Amino acid sequence: MPKKAPDKKKQLKDLRAKLARLGHGTGKVSDHRSFRPDDLRRTIQKQKSPNVRPASPLETILYQRNLPRTSRRSNIDSERADRYRVVLEDSVTEGREIETPRGKLFEICLPVSELEGADTLGERFGDQLDEPQSSLCRKLVPTLDPTALTPSDIVFMDIESTGLNNSPLFLIGVMLWQNGGFEVRQFFARNYAEEAGVIIRFIEECYPRKLLVTFNGKSYDMPFIRARAAANGLPFDLQPPHFDLLHESRRVWKDTLPDCKLQTLERHICKRNRHGDIPGSEIPDAYHAYVRTNDAWQMVEALKHNMLDLVTLADIMTRFPEQ
Repeated sequence: MPKKAPDKKKQLKDLRAKLARLGHGTGKVSDHRSFRPDDLRRTIQKQKSPNVRPASPLETILYQRNLPRTSRRSNIDSERADRYRVVLEDSVTEGREIETPRGKLFEICLPVSELEGADTLGERFGDQLDEPQSSLCRKLVPTLDPTALTPSDIVFMDIESTGLNNSPLFLIGVMLWQNGGFEVRQFFARNYAEEAGVIIRFIEECYPRKLLVTFNGKSYDMPFIRARAAANGLPFDLQPPHFDLLHESRRVWKDTLPDCKLQTLERHICKRNRHGDIPGSEIPDAYHAYVRTNDAWQMVEALKHNMLDLVTLADIMTRFPEQ
């Protein structure tokens, strides 16, 4: 006996009644082709799981690529909402606005001899550089001839940026020999547009020097500055002899210290601990907050952090063990 063809009208009526019982739509269907099996399965699944938690607002925006990076300092503005505003220009000594061919920047100068615990650093460094058989001179021999070097030929450098991957930098700190002692000079961008001026000032100070001293500068600082110079359309052909203190510190102390991070060396080799120092990981967010609010309460801390890093470089160089 031939199989009876399905009654499409009856199927449509049954489907309409089932959807009405489930509370879907108005119960009125004009065309059976407007229903797809997937739609029906999703509708039934919702009825079986009435307590499924809807996505929160945060979950719905997690995958937007244009969101700013979140961090522990995401509430940085609210922390200062009820306090006084710190004005950068009024909070640092020996600071002034500088004009360059590519715009302005803010420059801070500070003699290292005025820092507590660093008043003899210049004298110690100069004495070792004058002694060809000192541990300092012996460490410099593979880089250049230290007998042809004076303290004024050396530039120490450290940068602070807004992150990795060629993000803008806002501070290049250098330490130079001036008037018989070290002086820290910090080139600071008060907004993103002043980055070019910061790079120009660094180039001007670095050109006359015979030796560049950094901590991980071969792998990070110098390539970073070179990339940012290119991003700003600035020529950058600096190639001074480069003494990277990170590499030398690993050769000397890797077996005796927990690690060779700069502040570990500062604590164990220089016997100096920092108090109230802003962690380096928080500096990028602190700078973004400064640009938004013009409140420099954390930028003062970041400038101090950069300055202490520079002082520590020279201090470590005077403490290489005698061999």
